[in-house]
Amino acid sequence: MPEPLKLDTVFLIDDDETVNFLNTVIIKSTGLIKNITAVSSAENALQELALRRNGNSWPGILFVDINMPKINGWEFLDQFRIQFKEYKNKCLVCMLSSSLDPRDQLMVNNSDIADFFIPKPLTVEAVSDLYHKYMELTS
Repeated sequence: MPEPLKLDTVFLIDDDETVNFLNTVIIKSTGLIKNITAVSSAENALQELALRRNGNSWPGILFVDINMPKINGWEFLDQFRIQFKEYKNKCLVCMLSSSLDPRDQLMVNNSDIADFFIPKPLTVEAVSDLYHKYMELTS
């Protein structure tokens, strides 16, 4: 059986370095992703995305923490919409939160940018599921 096609790049956007480290380990363990970029703020993520705008390393999946200082996950989505809306068809945006506030799921359901809400911690099953959804999106 041939090895599955790997998704080139995913972004982890979370102000908690430990969460980024653990999520990186989980994502790597799937064997489905080539490159993982972890950034500790929405500001850094927006800068990194701007650098990738014209390149081939646009992330296929963005994992965005909802509760971050300065620019939270929802404000990140507002900036993404302004700066990168034309790239939305090239990626899935997943909101992550340790909160079980039902309003978060509702906001994702009503968002034109966010595709999924995933409660923390990230799991191998969730990453695998998103990988398959991304492959369907791009095939």
